[in-house]
Amino acid sequence: MPFHDKRVWCVANAANAETLARDLKHTRTLCTGFRLGGYLFLNDSTSEDAIQEYAIVKEDTRTQVESVTFGWCSPEEALEYVQDAIAGKYDDTNFGRIDRRQIESPVRHSCALCA
Repeated sequence: MPFHDKRVWCVANAANAETLARDLKHTRTLCTGFRLGGYLFLNDSTSEDAIQEYAIVKEDTRTQVESVTFGWCSPEEALEYVQDAIAGKYDDTNFGRIDRRQIESPVRHSCALCA
């Protein structure tokens, strides 16, 4: 389960694994999320000033399969984590589930974390 079980994420589609790996290393608002290959990458950092931590969630089951501190990764390591996730290499792991209401599209999303 992501550290922040009450957080609602604004999830946008990522163009590809390379772009996503780069984006996950940069500071984002706490409600930022990305979608790629059937997986959600949800910002699980404690603050915008904190190292960037993301929960990786299998979208169809809403099950968290991994948690990665992308802020500590080299660009190559970040890409490897993204590729491994969308290849299903972490699917046997289960950290818990997120509620469907915690995921919103950029069109619908508005919260105090990004306002």
